[in-house]
Amino acid sequence: MCDRFTLHAELSDLQDRYGLSKALFYYANQRSLQPQQPIAAVVVQHGERILDEYRWGLMPFWAQDSIVADSASVFGKRAFDHLLKRQRCIIPGSSFDKVYRPNAKEEQVSRFIIPGGQTFAMAGVYDVWSGSFGEQLRTCAILTRKVRNFSTGLEDTVPLILNEEQVDTWLDPGLFNKQLLREWLHSTANPPLCELPTALWDRAGSWDETDLDIVAVPYIAER
Repeated sequence: MCDRFTLHAELSDLQDRYGLSKALFYYANQRSLQPQQPIAAVVVQHGERILDEYRWGLMPFWAQDSIVADSASVFGKRAFDHLLKRQRCIIPGSSFDKVYRPNAKEEQVSRFIIPGGQTFAMAGVYDVWSGSFGEQLRTCAILTRKVRNFSTGLEDTVPLILNEEQVDTWLDPGLFNKQLLREWLHSTANPPLCELPTALWDRAGSWDETDLDIVAVPYIAER
């Protein structure tokens, strides 16, 4: 699961990596992005890739799949029909957290990165709500998938992470056939993930690749 995530990339890195035409919202060094908070997402509008502010969590916020949505089942849900066809996005991240709460007072957090600690793109969908006074609320959800856990041999749920070539397909406005999109998505594989030791959390964005190679152990297998 993706309970929260971080983003430490410079805007120039995102522009180069994802071919942005405009950046309407961005704050670097976001260390703990959580549901209902504003996050940066990349959408395609009028043929341009735009980085803008979206609230993490579709409306209504309490609904199932409003924050994260299982990519294996979401294609069968009517509420996501238009979003999957016409309103797909990517959410850039540097790491994501899985939070386990054994009781009401205790919280255990595991943080994951891709090998090398590069910025990654999480597949998402977005929606725009218009209020009675003309105000707009832009919202989004992150898609997830199940992968195999190296250490336990069990399935685990992680964000659906796309490489740069897959980002081009996911954001292609000409791809609006749900069946073709579903088949393509099923054929993709998540990159390996590494659990980041807590000692490196405060060095976010300035990790040494040698440290990452030595300390961060591949944790989740490719799908």
